Amino acid sequence: MRTELAVLGWQLAEAVERSATVEGYREYIYASRGEFTVAKDIYVRPRSGWFSDRSVCYLAAGKPVVTQETGFSKWIPTGQGLFAFSTLEEAVAALAAINADYVRHAHAAREIAAEYFAADKVLRKLLHDAGVE
Repeated sequence: MRTELAVLGWQLAEAVERSATVEGYREYIYASRGEFTVAKDIYVRPRSGWFSDRSVCYLAAGKPVVTQETGFSKWIPTGQGLFAFSTLEEAVAALAAINADYVRHAHAAREIAAEYFAADKVLRKLLHDAGVE
């Protein structure tokens, strides 16, 4: 499988090597063009809304993300910088859209991170919703 993917231009990385240090992990993400990921069925089937912390790191780095739909698109906008897919055709279309206008999608990825995952916004809302002011 590695050979077939390499022929198609994909580079597979050993997770332990890339995540052994914070610096190495950050460098790996910044050197990446973006993230493509498939979610576990336990998150997909019930439409749990699960979203990967790794995907948040990619978005924060201004890297577009294409990830399997778990229901998160109910709360986080998709279609620019972040794409949710349920079929192979949707995944292919998302990758094509990113490749057609990478700069726009990279900028949108960073905006999504700032708007939906920045600690000051997320924690403020969490505390407010919990009745802590």
